[in-house]
Amino acid sequence: MPKRALAEDARSGPGGRGAPLPEQVDSFSRLAARFAGRPDTGLPVPGGPRGRFGADALKVRGRILALMSRGQLVVKLPEVRRRELIDQGLGESFTTGRGFPAPAWAAVPTHGPGLWRTLSEEAFTHVPSPGAG
Repeated sequence: MPKRALAEDARSGPGGRGAPLPEQVDSFSRLAARFAGRPDTGLPVPGGPRGRFGADALKVRGRILALMSRGQLVVKLPEVRRRELIDQGLGESFTTGRGFPAPAWAAVPTHGPGLWRTLSEEAFTHVPSPGAG
């Protein structure tokens, strides 16, 4: 994903977060590249559509598994795991740009090089198979 596309997501979110830092952009770009070549996986499209939730997300079987918003990795996880991250202080509930809570999603700031990778792998295995809903 190009740095420019991510840097354009400069809305201030909860806690005063604005544009992602260059190292966060690089981390997400490297993370997305790790999924290249996996079956049924869609990578963020440079210069692709923007302005709607997940337009520049990492997807599997057409379903979003991870994206970057306001300098945080946003991943879809089972509720037990999402709550665990929040309780440990490693993440928070994700709220859309319109202020609506997205209960299945956790927003995770950078807490070391392996956390985003681990959570994205967990999200990848959590995405339902076709026809499973």
